[in-house]
Amino acid sequence: MTTRLRGVCTIAALAVSAAAAVCGGSALASARTTASPSPQALYLPADLSNICEADSQALQQAITRHWRPSLNSIDQWAQLVRSFSCDLSGSRDLGWHRVPLRAYESAIRYPLQWVEWEDRNGRPHRTVRTYYSAAQLPSKIDFWVGGRIDEIRYDRKAQRIDARFPAAGTRGASGVAVQCAYTTLQFRQQNGLWLLSGVEPNLAPRC
Repeated sequence: MTTRLRGVCTIAALAVSAAAAVCGGSALASARTTASPSPQALYLPADLSNICEADSQALQQAITRHWRPSLNSIDQWAQLVRSFSCDLSGSRDLGWHRVPLRAYESAIRYPLQWVEWEDRNGRPHRTVRTYYSAAQLPSKIDFWVGGRIDEIRYDRKAQRIDARFPAAGTRGASGVAVQCAYTTLQFRQQNGLWLLSGVEPNLAPRC
């Protein structure tokens, strides 16, 4: 009787364990299906959107709270973005101008992608150029970046952060186009550091 009782108890315990495993597995599957899609966007509050004047630590904390698990070296990324936007524009929005990217050589990760938009027969056409070294970069490239960030987007799968800067004082455009124009800077990590890996200026997007 004792042996039989132990056998019954063992079988019951195995059944409970199996049920728990099934439930755990279904819960895990459910969690995967309900996980937030990638990439994720963060729209900063007004007091942090002007990163030239905002509290740097508060900006980092806002990003860390938004993404779990938090991103590595987000403080270094925040400083890098501040240097790009504040060096080029200060806290003001100066509009489109020619930027000497070679001056930022130490902050560039190659290959660097450059995206150009142009209208062809009334339709927007997107061209991607890829630079594999500083020697291939033009001396200056037209793009706009100001002190205010409209959106920060993180693609966990691609391990990339995009920062979109809304345009103001846009040259060669007026009305709605000025409100919609933007530049997106893309950043990827290399040896633990975030570096600029792509630039996408869009002078007059359809919106």
